[in-house]
Amino acid sequence: MISINKQSLHPDYYKYPSSDGEPMAESTLHFKWLVTIKENLETLTEGQDVFVAGDLLWYPVQGKVNICKAPDVMVAIGRPKGDRLSYLQWHEENVAPQVVFEIHSKSDRSRKHKEGVVEFYEQYGVEEFYSYDPETNAFAIFIRQGNKFARLEGLAKWISPLLKIQFEWSEEWFSIYHPDGERFERFEVLAKRNKYLIGKYEEEKRLRKQDRERLLEAEREAETAKAKANEAAQKAEAAERKALAEARKNEAAALNAAEMKKKAEAEAQRAEAEAQRAEAEAQRAEAEALRAKAAEQHAAQSEQQVKLLKAKLRELGINPDL
Repeated sequence: MISINKQSLHPDYYKYPSSDGEPMAESTLHFKWLVTIKENLETLTEGQDVFVAGDLLWYPVQGKVNICKAPDVMVAIGRPKGDRLSYLQWHEENVAPQVVFEIHSKSDRSRKHKEGVVEFYEQYGVEEFYSYDPETNAFAIFIRQGNKFARLEGLAKWISPLLKIQFEWSEEWFSIYHPDGERFERFEVLAKRNKYLIGKYEEEKRLRKQDRERLLEAEREAETAKAKANEAAQKAEAAERKALAEARKNEAAALNAAEMKKKAEAEAQRAEAEAQRAEAEAQRAEAEALRAKAAEQHAAQSEQQVKLLKAKLRELGINPDL
């Protein structure tokens, strides 16, 4: 048995809303029929592994929070009785509710969560779907044939293949009977016998309203957190772009500095080469000057020797100029 009082309740139950935000019943007539069918089915299946629930959210697909319906009454044969926050099919040995009842009223015909119920129940495995509008006394039967529902019309009586309960109706009246032929006890009789019923359902409505309010508050907080996260992400992205621009700027400056350094090194090398060439020219000039001085000294020595030679020739009486 799954009990909402156990702390070991699977965490999945808190991931899926237990309320659709809609009232449990839109009118007293709707409420009376819902309770009548639900409580009579509880009596019928007492002591059996048959789970009966009223206005409980059914999630047929794990991970799909938006795929759900809240049948007015649903019956899951083979599943133990007990409280659930919602009917999570993957925690119920993947057993889909086989029988579903919808009680319509003027106020709920256009409610969003009641739209597309025939297609939903057909797609997700319901075997018998009964739809009743107590205000117009309109009753419809949908029975699975293969993968599709067949709508039965023109009948005055019908026995449920799974529950063996009998429906009888005409243009003026509608009744449901137990397999033994006993008529479903009316709401008034159930209320007298079980005085807690009205209080129980009112309390459940109040709790579901609170659950819905908590869900909405959690959604608002999630939206606020999401907005803050988006703002932080935008700031982080802007800071990243700025850092990237600065990095590119610094990289360009570094490349420019490296280029300037290369140019300065090249200029220094050229200046050094020029200095070496100038020094070589100076050394050559100095060598030339030394050679010129030596030549001058040699010339002076030669001239002195000529003079001495001429003097000796004159002493010998020889005119050296002839």
